Amino acid sequence: MTRTIIDTPYSVKARAHQLAALGIRCIIRYYNRQNSQTFPDKRLTRAEAEAIVEAGMSIAVVFQQNHRLISDFSESFAVKDAEAALECARAIDQPKGSAIYVSVDHDFVSADDLSTIERYFRIFADKVRTGSTGYRLGVYGSGKVSSRLKAAELVALVWLPRALGWSGSSDYLENGPWNLYQDAVSLKIDGLDCDSNITRPGNPDFGQFTLPMPSTVMARRQPEDTDGSRALFQVSSHGSLNLRGGASLDFPIIRPLAPGTRLYGLQRSGNWIQVDLEGDGRPDGYVSLDYLVAVTGEAGDLPVVGKQAIDIAYREYEMQVANLDGPGTNPRIALYYRRLDGAAIGHDDDEVAWCSYFVNFCFSEVGQKGSGRANARSWLTWGRPVQGAPRRGDVVVLWRQSPDSWKGHVGFFVGYDGDQWLLLGGNQGEAVSIKAFDPAKVLGVRRL
Repeated sequence: MTRTIIDTPYSVKARAHQLAALGIRCIIRYYNRQNSQTFPDKRLTRAEAEAIVEAGMSIAVVFQQNHRLISDFSESFAVKDAEAALECARAIDQPKGSAIYVSVDHDFVSADDLSTIERYFRIFADKVRTGSTGYRLGVYGSGKVSSRLKAAELVALVWLPRALGWSGSSDYLENGPWNLYQDAVSLKIDGLDCDSNITRPGNPDFGQFTLPMPSTVMARRQPEDTDGSRALFQVSSHGSLNLRGGASLDFPIIRPLAPGTRLYGLQRSGNWIQVDLEGDGRPDGYVSLDYLVAVTGEAGDLPVVGKQAIDIAYREYEMQVANLDGPGTNPRIALYYRRLDGAAIGHDDDEVAWCSYFVNFCFSEVGQKGSGRANARSWLTWGRPVQGAPRRGDVVVLWRQSPDSWKGHVGFFVGYDGDQWLLLGGNQGEAVSIKAFDPAKVLGVRRL
């Protein structure tokens, strides 16, 4: 997995092209009042900013002048820091409307400390957020600090540090409107000491920017979109969860994972995902999705390998599965019944609405859980809701007789016929078939 957003206190001017070639899309650098002997090139310069943009990357900035002691957040420092931040922004020609983050690099928890930090940010914001022509303000800090500043409407953006043990940070990562999360620290990329960051899925904007450059330069290197979102999960089993060598119980156990362990999803195969434990982008094994909860992202966002339920549906369609002429059960449809109920139903196929049996069967064939019920409307609580246009393989639930009745129909979305939706499903004209339906009858669209 390629890291795309890094932060570093060191200049990247001399290695910008190498970093871009490695897949880096955004460099987060620093503003300050004065560099230190430890970090003599911590402050971003115009020459470095131009090198970053010319290499095809974007920039984000954070102001930090120590900011680890509460004394660093005095009202007098707030004035000096805001003026210094604006001077740094002017020096590199940072575009208005982009963001300046301010670091709160300690787990401050007392009411007095939080009040001091809020006063600091209020002064800083008054100087930096000058009407519509100013900058957006962000905070690099704990969940507790970020919540306080967001509630006071002093910051628009939140960058959570790696330290999830800080007050409120773990909960904010799971439930809060954060924009960046520092998912790995103390990395070395192309010899550069740096940290890695991810964006919240579906929210690629965290205040990053590029600079006006000559058209000849921009024609050579057009900055690419920064997509740094990653799917992060947490082990939710009561006991340990086995990390296995492959996507089934047939593979050997590599090691157990304790409850609460956090890991990154790389790709999905049936009801298993390949995971990265260290955040280095390398696969460490497979775990079952049944014992994971999503912290950021969704399992459905991961790349899929192997056959999917829609592929099984097409296979059954090509087999021309249909009700028997006269009484009795088609042995293939009886298999759908057995897969869900454990035994074939003792009725004629004509007497059973077997659409949900069919969809459950297709998911079971690829090792994924369906709704587990014969009622079509049971799929309305399965998976996750789809916003916007459906895509191939989404599960579509329709009403029958009336929207308020218990009756319904379920099938796989496969396309359009004019204004009608085409569904591949079972018990459509007493067969596995593709049929057009009125989208006005759609109760919901679901996806794993």
